Amino acid sequence: MLGYEKKQKNLNREQKQAIGLLSIGTFLEYFDLMLYVHMAVLLNELFFPQYDTHVNRLLAAFSFCSTFIFRPLGALLFG
Repeated sequence: MLGYEKKQKNLNREQKQAIGLLSIGTFLEYFDLMLYVHMAVLLNELFFPQYDTHVNRLLAAFSFCSTFIFRPLGALLFG
């Protein structure tokens, strides 16, 4: 749309602080998950049975995916 200018509102101090804290929280959340993804090979050898590699991979995938179920439940429980 040519010639259309919308005036942007500046963020106040509280909004900037909220954006910063949310960014830090999001970074820590995904850092935790990516750390587990990269350590899955080591965790397979240490914690899961060694008789079947397919079972190891399934257990690693399940333990990774279970965080998406248990974290919201923990948030509901603890606030």
